[in-house]
Amino acid sequence: MKRFRFLLALVLALSAFQNANAALDFSVADSIVMAGISEGLVPGAVLCVVEDGQIAYIKAYGYRRVYPYQEEMTVETIFDLASLSKPTGAGSAALLLCQAGKLSVDDKVSTYIPNFHADVCVRHLMKHYSGLPAYFYAPRLDSICVARGLEGKERQDFLVDSIARCRRTHNVDEKYRYSCLNFISLQRVVETIIGQDINSYLRSTLYADLGCNTMGWLPDASLNDRIAPTECIDDECLLGQVHDPVARMIMCGVSGNAGVFATATEVAKWAIWFMNLPADVREQGCQAGLWTDTVTTSLGEQQSCRHTGYTGTSVTILPQSRRAVILLTNRVHPKDEHSLGGLRRQLNEWLNP
Repeated sequence: MKRFRFLLALVLALSAFQNANAALDFSVADSIVMAGISEGLVPGAVLCVVEDGQIAYIKAYGYRRVYPYQEEMTVETIFDLASLSKPTGAGSAALLLCQAGKLSVDDKVSTYIPNFHADVCVRHLMKHYSGLPAYFYAPRLDSICVARGLEGKERQDFLVDSIARCRRTHNVDEKYRYSCLNFISLQRVVETIIGQDINSYLRSTLYADLGCNTMGWLPDASLNDRIAPTECIDDECLLGQVHDPVARMIMCGVSGNAGVFATATEVAKWAIWFMNLPADVREQGCQAGLWTDTVTTSLGEQQSCRHTGYTGTSVTILPQSRRAVILLTNRVHPKDEHSLGGLRRQLNEWLNP
């Protein structure tokens, strides 16, 4: 009887595994992405799918540049991840420090940033419950820095100090408010602990360990022929420079809210690393800043972890079924004109059969 029960359980498990994996028809995903290109939502894209903790599918579509000339998209194209930098950058650095016992999500942020709002803990930053405003207007900050003659790290210090002293829109834990200021503050927490800039730290630790040689902030100019340009301003397209104004103008390109560049394969490797973390580390680290919800799949209800980026990037992870879908585009090239909400929803529905 025990042997029968064991065999029955094994058959059911194999059946569930096969059904879950057979449910993904990559041609459907191809059609969704190609429709987005045909409708002019994006000039091109790279889609990468992870199944059972491994890269199962990767494909490039369309063009990475359409102005002032055309360049075909390739799977080796490097993208400005925009706000996808939050989980892949500052959020992951915080997870590493939590795992090493050097940081707790219950630590007061004021322990690391003098004069910061006394009731805000690290977890409030990662879960966007600090009550901080969503953003600061970059040109105004820039004009203040110019008037004061602030350059380089002085600008970064000025911004962090401004966040620490700003009027909050809500009390801590009162309301979810997505805020770039949370992850700029988290970056400073991380850098205070490690004693170096976050770019050097992650490039020499996590990204290096994952074999992600081009992943990180401030890509070398030698990689420009592989980078997807973003918005064209006064006929000059941003190339290798972060699109986000605060990250570019005030944080000198290295910012907790934006500025990581990577290929789709590198983001997939990061997603696999995230899925392989112990569940308690993911939970204690507040999912590295990812949005989480419960979805119903062929394997029953499970956690979905997601994030998007303004430039047209997104990742959705199903840790329990070890699936992920990464879509990288430069939708703001040549102009910031279209939304990808519908396309992203279709891909998430396809991922969650």
